[in-house]
Amino acid sequence: MTVLSGARMLRISAVFAVSSAIQCPPPDFKTQGELEGGFDLKWYTSSKWYIQQQMIISYLPADYLNCVTAEYSLLDSPTLLGYNIKVMNHAENKDGKPLGPLTTICAKVVNETAGKLEVSPCFLPTFLAGPYWIVAFDKEAGWALVSGGAPKNQGTNGCQTGTGTNDSGLWIFTRKPDRDDALLQKVRGIAAAKGFDVSVFRDTDESTCRSLQSPLVV
Repeated sequence: MTVLSGARMLRISAVFAVSSAIQCPPPDFKTQGELEGGFDLKWYTSSKWYIQQQMIISYLPADYLNCVTAEYSLLDSPTLLGYNIKVMNHAENKDGKPLGPLTTICAKVVNETAGKLEVSPCFLPTFLAGPYWIVAFDKEAGWALVSGGAPKNQGTNGCQTGTGTNDSGLWIFTRKPDRDDALLQKVRGIAAAKGFDVSVFRDTDESTCRSLQSPLVV
């Protein structure tokens, strides 16, 4: 029979206490739109977003953290599969090679007031789309905190989304490409207060982006 020392038992108990105290997703997790209203889909889709920090997931690998942008176009009418928005994504590796081949996807509006969408390749039916939520935002300051739905997985310092195709990802968007560390810290604080494990964030580099002064070509 293995006998654990008192110190080791205390360490195990402490780890168990911390892990069991985290409930994922956090109780009553809601987006800013759900809590306060005011989410404006036309504002959100009106111009290009620059991703300043993001979580590494299956379709956003760690070697493509340069010139990461997203553009949204509201469609005049839904597609045959029921999508309302075209989404054009862009990212490059350190040598300027664009991430591909699938850079244009589609989004379906699930709850406009709450800022809740579902995204998928445009050729897939909407029941295969994954959640894409604007968790928090500031129209005047020009930023948005975006998540692949509620963070359901327990992380080291909070809750995380998954890392696969659906129910995954965490991003900080800004309207300006220039990095603002004070703003990023503010948004990270908001994310942490929502229960997210912000240790998943990785910095992107917009400083050498070749598409800053021109429309995104897909």
